[in-house]
Amino acid sequence: MTEKNPSLMRNSLLAGLLALLTTTGLGAETLKIVYPLTKSVYYESFANISIRTDPQKVKKLEIYNNGNKVITINTEPKKEIYCKSVPLNIALNEITVTAVLKDGQSRKKNLELFLQKEVYEIAEEPPYGFKKIYFHNDVYEALCAKCHNMNPDKGLKTATMEFEENTNVTIDSLEILENPEESNCYTCHRKITERKNGHAPSVNFMCLTCHNGEVGENNLYEEHRSRYLAPDPIENVCFKCHDRIESIMQKNRSNHGPTNSGRCNICHNPHSSPNQFFLEKPIWNLCVTCHAEKATGKHVISSFVYSRNKGGHPTKGRPDPSRPGRELVCSSCHNPHGSQGVFLLRTKGPIAFSVCKRCHKK
Repeated sequence: MTEKNPSLMRNSLLAGLLALLTTTGLGAETLKIVYPLTKSVYYESFANISIRTDPQKVKKLEIYNNGNKVITINTEPKKEIYCKSVPLNIALNEITVTAVLKDGQSRKKNLELFLQKEVYEIAEEPPYGFKKIYFHNDVYEALCAKCHNMNPDKGLKTATMEFEENTNVTIDSLEILENPEESNCYTCHRKITERKNGHAPSVNFMCLTCHNGEVGENNLYEEHRSRYLAPDPIENVCFKCHDRIESIMQKNRSNHGPTNSGRCNICHNPHSSPNQFFLEKPIWNLCVTCHAEKATGKHVISSFVYSRNKGGHPTKGRPDPSRPGRELVCSSCHNPHGSQGVFLLRTKGPIAFSVCKRCHKK
């Protein structure tokens, strides 16, 4: 049997997608989800959904996720295409788009999306049949090119930025826009930067700083599937700014699995997060995801602590004496990026108990 030509298949798909968008009038099809495909996998907490509808028949659109209404769109007389960022829940999302017709009837379309997060047990791996869809390529960008500028913003240039602890860091970065809203990426991707704690390259829409189109040893199979890939492991990209973390890791006596593998984005969200340090979960919750034996809130050294702690050193729910104004958490004693001491402790050398002096001065 003759093997099909991938280039011809891609061109055929592109022609089909363009025909879908340029055909005037929907006939019997009043509602269609143009993008994404059902059973798509996402890694961020929002999915951009493009809906085509008949403005002559449809009064409004309602988008539901797992039975909860998340977006209502009042249609406009001459507008057929609507694009919205739909918030996703961890793991499976059952999306329903309902078109409420002017005659009181309704039409519905459904799709399933999966939000994959390695730090959540229920979302470590997508179900069978789900797969990642690569949007930024010739085929899928054609869906949006009629209304959106799909080109990256300006060019890369060498910029000197004042970063951690008044250190000047020179990096190759996207030219910083005076107004990030002018970015071609802003309209579709602004939601992922709007959480409480924003990461500087993201909130300034310097997207190409990280999304450089390169791949790493863990994602070689993705090469050329999208214009804006980021390498996995990502650490060398992160170290362009976070050189202090790199210097800590170079001197480690003890290493932490995620950082030792160079996969900073297991624990940190590179865009923004409701949690401190852009973490995927609050610090204590994140640590006990892997270190479940510590989830009781008591430390293993039960024979060395005061009886008022009922057999263990607390790991949360107390003020941190070594860092006034902050709560005691795992990172009060352990450095998640590595340590010159044992067990990731914030100390040097082989003696574990020297870390106790951070809080217990006498």
